Formats: sequence, structure tokens, C-alpha cells
Amino acid sequence: MVRYILQRSDGFYLGKDLLWTADCKNNLLYQSEHQDIALNKLIELNAKDINLRAKVKAFDGSTKGDINTPDNSMTAA
Repeated sequence: MVRYILQRSDGFYLGKDLLWTADCKNNLLYQSEHQDIALNKLIELNAKDINLRAKVKAFDGSTKGDINTPDNSMTAA
């Protein structure tokens, strides 16, 4: 199952607590089943921090442990 996460330009990921983290364990990250919901979260975060450079990335959510993002990620903001 494909999941969508948010990643900053410096490689940090958005966690469930809405703080940026370098830990890429998929059970600790903010995830969405829908790309548009993840994009809406990115827009909300960008409204608070106009210098935020992040993107929505897709990954296989059926795996445990670290995430492995495919090359077909969507760049936003």
C-alpha cells in the first residue's frame, strides 16, 4: 500500500508529533494514504514557515522499519 510522507530539503522527515526528525522509521512519521491530504499538510506547514522547502514523497507502507522511497515522488513547494 502506498503512503505519502513529507521530507524537507535537508533530509528530515515530518513526524507524527509534527516535528521534523532525522529518524526514518515509518511508524514514527506523519503518513497519509492520500496524496492530496499530505499536500494539504505541506501547505499548512508552509503557511507557518514561508521558507520551508519540503516535498511529498511516496513509499511502500506495507514494509516495517526504515522507509524506502521510490523515484516517483512528487515535489511541492
